[in-house]
Parts: sequence; structure tokens; C-alpha cells
Amino acid sequence: MLGRLRRSAEFRGVYAEGVKAAGRYLVIFARPRKDGAQRLGITVTRRVGSAVVRNRARRRVRELARHLGLETGAHGADVVVNVRRGCAAAPWGELEEDYLRCVTGVLRRLGQRTS
Repeated sequence: MLGRLRRSAEFRGVYAEGVKAAGRYLVIFARPRKDGAQRLGITVTRRVGSAVVRNRARRRVRELARHLGLETGAHGADVVVNVRRGCAAAPWGELEEDYLRCVTGVLRRLGQRTS
């Protein structure tokens, strides 16, 4: 089960100290944690669409994180997913590919940073 980032200071910490990977529908930021916990935060701005569209995008990203995971090696990470326009209407396969590409990019950068 993934924990959640709740406070804006937690989000700001990930933005400031973490690494970033951008895709067509998502931008993923991650910062490693020493305690092994994994936490997820999702941000969806009003530019993405109405409340219905934003909530649908948020649910889709949460489902991706649940099924595809946030495999971050031996240690956990705080992960923030910023949703871009089109995420709510994107075909599931494309969204899944975009998510996996971003997660692998973030993991590669985290590995380079810790080495």
C-alpha cells in the first residue's frame, strides 16, 4: 500500500531535492527516502479541465501506481505525479507506456545521483 503526500511542504521538498522525468501526459518527480516507505502525491491543475476530468485523471494515475508500482530498489521514495492535459482522455495503453517511461527515467536518474 502506498502512503500519501499531504502537505505542501512535502511536495515542495520533492520538487526541490528530487529528480524529474517528463512524458506526454505526466511529469514525475521523485526523492529517495531512507526509511523505505513509498509515498505518492498527485497534482492536477485546473488547466487540465473541469472537476470531473481532474478527478478522473487522478483516479487513473492512482490505478497506474497501484498496478505498475513505484519500484525504487531497496529504498522507498516520495513520488509526485503532475498530470498534464489529455491524461483523462488518453487511451489506457498510451498512458501506461508514458507512466512506465517516466518511472524508469526517474529511477535511472535516482541511481545516477546516489552512485
